[in-house]
Amino acid sequence: MWLSLPRLVGVLSPFPILIACASAGARDANVITAPELSRSKARNAYDAIRQIRPEMLRTRDPGTIVYFKARQPLVAVDNTLVGGVEVLRTLPTGKVARIEYVNAWVAAKRFGTGFGDGVMLIETRADSEPEFAAGRSNSR
Repeated sequence: MWLSLPRLVGVLSPFPILIACASAGARDANVITAPELSRSKARNAYDAIRQIRPEMLRTRDPGTIVYFKARQPLVAVDNTLVGGVEVLRTLPTGKVARIEYVNAWVAAKRFGTGFGDGVMLIETRADSEPEFAAGRSNSR
């Protein structure tokens, strides 16, 4: 029994719907959530990012053949800029609720110009006390 064209179209028509439903639960490549952080068993945010989504730490500047400058995004904790990616090493994963990388365009809209490499947005847990040497002080 051969399939005619109308019968073949009828058999294949549900596939786009199935594919769309299957991709609805896909994760955002620029976001790391608290459950992902806890599963990683990493001690700090930098190590967690390196394990879960290492592409978030890669440089964004293509450079040239003659001159290449490795640049990485800046880090903002609870919407306060605190420094470069080295700050992530001082942040325990137990205090982090969410990590998101935003590109230069979104960073410029939120913080102003000068963030050509983007910004790592770190949201801390509501029950944690921030303690950063760079950009923050607990003696207010």
